[in-house]
Amino acid sequence: MSSVGCSSPGNAEVCPPDVVLLCNDLMLTSTVSGMVSTAGKRFSSVTTSAQAIALIKDLVPPPKLFVDFATPGLSLSALATELSAEALQRSVVYGPHVHEAMLQQARDLGFGCVLSRGQFNARLSTLI
Repeated sequence: MSSVGCSSPGNAEVCPPDVVLLCNDLMLTSTVSGMVSTAGKRFSSVTTSAQAIALIKDLVPPPKLFVDFATPGLSLSALATELSAEALQRSVVYGPHVHEAMLQQARDLGFGCVLSRGQFNARLSTLI
């Protein structure tokens, strides 16, 4: 997404995010926010699937969506159903490596990138 046509903070027009994080881990949210800002991109964090869907559903192209599958109340299948094909492919789902079944479910649902939490943290700068 480009910032062309976006106004500066304080004006009525709001620029869409380049990266959306669906997560309730405040430390990781801070880390991702800082890295996205350093990359010169816009960031938004949400704590529910409904918030993520409402934020990105009409954006073309959709922002990258990073999804922590340990987020309470998260249903990967419901989220996958609501996302456009392009948004689904641009999404990154991550979680503990010991939850192999959940990682495989995310792959089976068509999420574009599925990583263990450690892989996500190690690759974050390139994922942005």
